Amino acid sequence: MKDKLVGIGATAKLSGLSERTLRYWESLGLISPVRVPSGHRKYTKAMVKKIISLKETLESNNLRINDLITSSVFLQDEMLKKKVKDLHQFNIGSEMEEGYAASKGAARVHPLTNLPDHFFVQQEIDRRLSERLKTAICYIDLDNFRAYNLRYGYQRGDKLLKFTALVIYDVTRDYGNPTDVIGHLGGDNFVIVTTPEKYSLICSKLIENFEQLIAQQYDKEDRKQGYIININRKGEVLKYPIMPLTIGVVTNERRSLAHCAQIDDIANELKQYAQKMKKSDFVVDKRSS
Repeated sequence: MKDKLVGIGATAKLSGLSERTLRYWESLGLISPVRVPSGHRKYTKAMVKKIISLKETLESNNLRINDLITSSVFLQDEMLKKKVKDLHQFNIGSEMEEGYAASKGAARVHPLTNLPDHFFVQQEIDRRLSERLKTAICYIDLDNFRAYNLRYGYQRGDKLLKFTALVIYDVTRDYGNPTDVIGHLGGDNFVIVTTPEKYSLICSKLIENFEQLIAQQYDKEDRKQGYIININRKGEVLKYPIMPLTIGVVTNERRSLAHCAQIDDIANELKQYAQKMKKSDFVVDKRSS
C-alpha cells in the first residue's frame, strides 16, 4: 500500500511552518517532497514527521537553523547532528531582505545561490561611489575549488558554493550593516559590499566560521588525511589541502575609487597575494592614491 501523500498547505498546518519556509528547506536539500504530475508538492508521512522533528529540535534548544551549523553546541552534540543530515541549513531572513527583494525584482540574481549577481552588485558599488559614501568591498575566493569539482563532481561543487554563500550571508547579517549587500559574481567568486568600520570583523568571523565548517564538505577519508588527490593529464599525482578562503578588501578610505574595473584590478592583485599564504586570510589595500 502506498504511503499517503499530503499537500504543502496541510504540511504547513501540521508543522506550524509557513509554505515559504517549506519551499526554502526544499531548496537547501533538507526535505524532498514528491512532485506529482500536476507539478504540486506532496509530502509523505515520514517527511512530515521529519519536518516536525527538526522544528521541535530548534525550538527546544532555542536555536535557529544557522545555530545548528555554527554553534559549538551543534559541533559537539551528536544527537543534534543526527537531526540534520544535510549541513546546508541557514535561516535567511533579516533586515537585509529588502535589498535582496530589489535584486530579485530586477531579475538580477545568481540562479544557484539566489544572491544578487555581478550586474546588480556593480550598480550598487557605482551608486555608493557616486554618492561619495565610504565603502569597503570584500572580494572572496575559494582556493582549489576546481580540484574539489574534479574529486567530487559538479553536483557536490554546486552544494559547496551554496554552502559558502549561506555562510557569507549569515556572517554579514550578524556582524555587518542592514544595508550591506552580498553578491555571487559567478563560479567560486563572491563579494560583500559593506563599510570600512565593519569589514575587519566580517572577514575575521567569515574565515573563522568557514574554517570551522569546510572540512565537513569533504569525505571522511579526505578530512582525516587533510587533502584530496587528483591526477593530472600527465599522470602526475597532485595533493590539494582542505580549501582555504581568501579575501581581498578594497576601500575608498585612502584612495579615490572611480570605476568597478579599477576595483576589480586591485582586488585581483590582493587575492593573488593572499593565496600565496596557503591559508585562509584577508588582505586589505591600504595604499593611497
